Amino acid sequence: MNYLFALVLIFTPAPAIRQAADLGPVVTDVESHLNSGHPYRDADRITWVHEGTHGVNSYLRNRHGCPAFYCLNNLAVLMPEPATTLAQVAGRVPVSLRGEVYNLYLVQMQSYWNDQPSYVFDEWIAYTNGAEARQRLGIADRGETLRYASEFIAYAACVAWASGSTDPQMKAFFKWQTARVIKLGGRIQMDDAGLRVFIRNYCGPRWTKETLGF
Repeated sequence: MNYLFALVLIFTPAPAIRQAADLGPVVTDVESHLNSGHPYRDADRITWVHEGTHGVNSYLRNRHGCPAFYCLNNLAVLMPEPATTLAQVAGRVPVSLRGEVYNLYLVQMQSYWNDQPSYVFDEWIAYTNGAEARQRLGIADRGETLRYASEFIAYAACVAWASGSTDPQMKAFFKWQTARVIKLGGRIQMDDAGLRVFIRNYCGPRWTKETLGF
């Protein structure tokens, strides 16, 4: 996965825990990182990958003792929990960028994940892995998985914004994931001047221009 700026991101090995039957690209990868008899199997392979990614992330979080995000190909990203809350992140999201899943993930889920705003990244990687599965499996429908992965770019930026994070790993992950979503065909609406300024300052003007176009 030679996505833009991948080299600045520190990946942690996440080897498969068992050999899985050939279920097609991405599905087999995720399945091999889950115990047999897990509850994430689904008739819809994109849902299987999305929910299975959450399962792998949970396993890795418990193993490493910090937020962990499975990026496929036996690689994961680890980082400290951002110093903010999900409610503070939700409040940072400009009204114009509060998309279809904003209320579900950033408002309703405060009851469960308010003190773990890395939850935003967990959902982002799950949607992105699902979008990669959709592309590589040649599935025509389920386009919302890429649309939601694109929507989460703004939400992930607001995690960094709300936390005031200087963690280089979080910044590298944001840049890598954003470039990955765009490579998969995602489109980003970034019409809020304040968030644009933050992203330019956070990621650098050159990367922002080349990757996001502003």
